[in-house]
Amino acid sequence: MVVIRFSGIFALALTAALGQVPRAFMVEGVTGTSVTVSESDLARLPQQTVRTTDHGRPVVFQGVQLSDVLAKVALPAGEKFHATAASYYLAVEARDGYRAVFAWAELDPSFMDKAVYLVTRRDGKRLPENDGPFALVAPGEKRGARWVRQVKLLRIEPLPYGGAYDSEETRWIGAHLEEMQSIRAGMSRADLLKVFMEEGGLSTRLGRRYVYRRCGLIKVDVEFAPGSDPSSHRQRPDDRITRMSKPFLERPAVD
Repeated sequence: MVVIRFSGIFALALTAALGQVPRAFMVEGVTGTSVTVSESDLARLPQQTVRTTDHGRPVVFQGVQLSDVLAKVALPAGEKFHATAASYYLAVEARDGYRAVFAWAELDPSFMDKAVYLVTRRDGKRLPENDGPFALVAPGEKRGARWVRQVKLLRIEPLPYGGAYDSEETRWIGAHLEEMQSIRAGMSRADLLKVFMEEGGLSTRLGRRYVYRRCGLIKVDVEFAPGSDPSSHRQRPDDRITRMSKPFLERPAVD
């Protein structure tokens, strides 16, 4: 489960293993959304100049507001999260293993105005390798413990459940269940294939088993009504879902 969850950063890890500093990082939002952000992506966002102090010395950083970066994924914001937004947090992970956490209420402008930035330059020069290429800067904090260098991952998560529900696997499923349940009867096969993919085994145009794209152990059985060309046996993107089972767990099928 964990391997699948972090599959999006394997390329970054491989680059690091080859002795190259990855010039991109991952952002993971709610409902299973994620994106890889590169230097060129940051260059297309509104640029900010941050004048602050670092260990008592004046310094000028160039970068972007963290909120502009996080806007690339789904956030715990809006009416849907009105009662739960305050229970989410942002975890920041660095290549050297350092971690820091921000309560979501600190970063959501509907709660407060907090200036946090993701920077790539210091005093007009690129960040040195032991600090960059990306660093998180939170001006105004009395200690720099949440200034994170070598940023490799930004991840938004809810606070862990208590008791038997306090596990990484439970949190992963909870974060992705909404995406799985977004596919419903009446939608097309093309809609289904954005979230699930075909699994091997027996199938017909009117029904087959699919697996969740982010985890091959999570499956659904789906029945269809033919769309165009109803006399054909070939599956078509416009076939309509008539019934879909609840997600269930099963080992991968072997043809």
